[in-house]
Amino acid sequence: MALVNQKNSIFYQEAKTKLISLFKQIIMAAMGIVVMLLTNGKPPAVVVGLSFCLVAFFIARSEQKRILQKSQFPSQTNNLSAVTLNDAEINKLSVHQDLLQQLVDQASEEQLSKAHFILANLSNANLNNVNLDDVYFSGTDLSNAQLINASFLNGNFSGANLRNANLSNAHLISANLSNAHLISANLSNAHLISANLSSANLSSAQLISANLSDANLSDANFSNANLSDANLSNVYLWNSNFNNAQLVGTNFSGAYMNSVKLKNANLSNAKLMDAKLSDAKLKDANLSNADLRGADLSSANLNNTNFSDANLKDAILCGANLEDANLRNADLRNADLRNANLKNVKVEKTRFGWNQGFSEQMKLELELMGAIFEDN
Repeated sequence: MALVNQKNSIFYQEAKTKLISLFKQIIMAAMGIVVMLLTNGKPPAVVVGLSFCLVAFFIARSEQKRILQKSQFPSQTNNLSAVTLNDAEINKLSVHQDLLQQLVDQASEEQLSKAHFILANLSNANLNNVNLDDVYFSGTDLSNAQLINASFLNGNFSGANLRNANLSNAHLISANLSNAHLISANLSNAHLISANLSSANLSSAQLISANLSDANLSDANFSNANLSDANLSNVYLWNSNFNNAQLVGTNFSGAYMNSVKLKNANLSNAKLMDAKLSDAKLKDANLSNADLRGADLSSANLNNTNFSDANLKDAILCGANLEDANLRNADLRNADLRNANLKNVKVEKTRFGWNQGFSEQMKLELELMGAIFEDN
């Protein structure tokens, strides 16, 4: 049952009861007039007594029904255990300012945990610090909503509209946000461990210091987003878009990032130990001071990428395109560079040694450009 329809039904029943009561009173008044006319204004005592008893009975009965229905109204509006907000006509739930807020304030956590807000319009709602764990928000409009420090553990936001929503410090562990619209949303310091954000749109979103470890971010759009100092360790990022994103100090250790798009992204000081970046698109990206020990960058596009002062020890770069890349002061000892394109690379003070894929001629050419080979 939809909450709005439920409330309308209650109002209808109240109006119906009042009309019936009024109709009964009119009939009784008419009967009294008829009796007076038939008895020339002097009705017998028995008739008067009987009329009085009937009037008293009907008044008592009407009052009993009115009190019963009135007592049922709050219980129905407060009881969310059977409420499902899935009507397309719901308009911002604006009954006495904000009906949803009233329900959240009045209902118990057990009742809220069974509530569904599917396809509801909750744009601009203020739900800071609310606990709505395990609740369904599929397709819900929560654009511009205030959800600071709210708890949505295991919540379902698939296809929800959270554009410009403020979810800073929100608890969304194991939540389903697949296909959700989070454009320009604020998720700074949010807890998104093991969350499902596959195919979600987070372009221009703020996720500074957010925790997304073990999350599913496949096909997600993070273009122009800010994830500086965020934890994305062991995330699944296949084919995700991080073009132009701010990823300063971000932790991608152990992440699966095959075919990820990182063009012009800022990954300075990022942690990418043992990350899987084969076929990744990192053209013009900044990875200065990044830690890429043991990372797999095979067949990646690293054209004009900045690796200055980066740690690429034990990294796999076979078949990678490093044309015009900046490797100054980088550590590439024991890196696999078989079939890598090193055309026009900048290697001043770059540390090499025990690398696969280098001929003596290539080593000589790199040494003349300023590279250091420690296995000579």
